Amino acid sequence: MDVARQRKNAVTAYLVYVVLFYAILIGQIEPFFSYSSTFGLIGNLLAFPMYWTSLKIHQGDCRWTWIWFTATGVLYFIGDLLWAYHADVLGVEPESPSICDIFYLLNSYACCCAFICYIRQIKKLDAGSAFFDILITVIALGGLLFRFIIQPLIQDSSIGLFQMFLHANMSVIDLALFMGILMVIFGTARSRFFSKRTLLLGLSFFACCFVEQFSLAIEVYDLPVGSFFDPFWAAPFWLFALTGMYPDEDEVGEEEKTAFHRKWGKIVENACVVLPYIMTALVIWLVGIREASENGAFCLVMVLMAGRIAWSLFLHARRTPAAS
Repeated sequence: MDVARQRKNAVTAYLVYVVLFYAILIGQIEPFFSYSSTFGLIGNLLAFPMYWTSLKIHQGDCRWTWIWFTATGVLYFIGDLLWAYHADVLGVEPESPSICDIFYLLNSYACCCAFICYIRQIKKLDAGSAFFDILITVIALGGLLFRFIIQPLIQDSSIGLFQMFLHANMSVIDLALFMGILMVIFGTARSRFFSKRTLLLGLSFFACCFVEQFSLAIEVYDLPVGSFFDPFWAAPFWLFALTGMYPDEDEVGEEEKTAFHRKWGKIVENACVVLPYIMTALVIWLVGIREASENGAFCLVMVLMAGRIAWSLFLHARRTPAAS
């Protein structure tokens, strides 16, 4: 089984799908334009051969991770299929809460199960050294989600209890998954344990978080860009499937790990260092200094950031006499 060739074919197929989708949207090519939700299902279907390959690659307990990831793809596909039926066949988009929301919520829970299975496979995870970086980043991200997504929903009297539960649930799950993948990448970068699969999984969870929160932002702020984002709704699950087409960490040779770390290790470690600062600067830019200073979560971020800088200066001061 030439998995490398299958990966290249999968990437090519998805790029062709995206190009065709944008050609349909921009050129308003009928009848595809009128059935864009149905055409978007192709993005979901492209992932299923990849999931099948991943289930054949991974054996034993490792397979459970990819069984759960396959379940996420199936549940999300069913939700999109029901949405397409309402939008393109019945001519009316389903109003929340709907049966589609149930499958989207179940998809998020299945994603959590997949991540738990993945974490259990990792033997070298230095959680202590990554704690503050992860905490700062997650609190800053959580502050942004609350300020721009959850708070407007709370203030909207038209949002029902189930809708609020659904949106809050999605945001909390996304934040938990994002924190988890930060734990993997931050906690393994220094031990030369991370591989292509780890970084690709991190990108997958980031895409999952971004897509779901962007969909909430479209609903909250009635953004007119939803249709032009249609080719990417299934991207996180396609990325999960692509990740599954890489071998398990213990099957990767030591020379390959060393070569990969030599090429990407410094970039990843630098990214781990600057990410909390980027998130903090993003909060200040989007929220404003005054509102940020009145926000308890952001003040905690600033205190942790000051502690992080002080600790870095302390370590640097200790190393300097030793070097001289």
